[in-house]
Amino acid sequence: MTDVAAMLNAYPAHREVIDDDALVLCIQQSLACAQACDACADACLAAPDVSHLAEAASAARVAADLAVTNARVLSRLTGFDAEVARTVVKACEVACRSCFLATRRHGLEYEHCHICAEACRRCAGACRRLLAGLT
Repeated sequence: MTDVAAMLNAYPAHREVIDDDALVLCIQQSLACAQACDACADACLAAPDVSHLAEAASAARVAADLAVTNARVLSRLTGFDAEVARTVVKACEVACRSCFLATRRHGLEYEHCHICAEACRRCAGACRRLLAGLT
C-alpha cells in the first residue's frame, strides 16, 4: 500500500463519494509528474541550446506547479468542494496535455523531455479518470 492510499484509509471522518482508486492514482501521478516536470525544466536550462527548449521548459514549469497544486487540493478531504476539485483537476489535465505536446517534440533528442512527456501523459490520464467520477 502506498503512503497516499494509507493516508486516505486513515482519514477519520466521512468522505465524499469518490472513486478511491482514481483519487489515489491521480495524487500519485500528480506528484510524480511534478517531479519529472521540475527536473525536465531544469535540464532544459542546462542544455547547450536553451532557446531551442524554452517552450518545453516553460510548459514543464507550469505543469509542475499545477500538478503539485492538484495533489495538495485532492489530499485535503475535510470540507471537500467537488467544484473546486473539478476545476483544479481539469487545469492540471490541460497543463499536462500541453506539456506533453511541448516536450514530446524533443523526446528523441533529449531523454529528460521523453521522461517528462510520459509523466505528463500518465498524469493527464489519471486526471481524466478522476474527473469522470467527480460529481
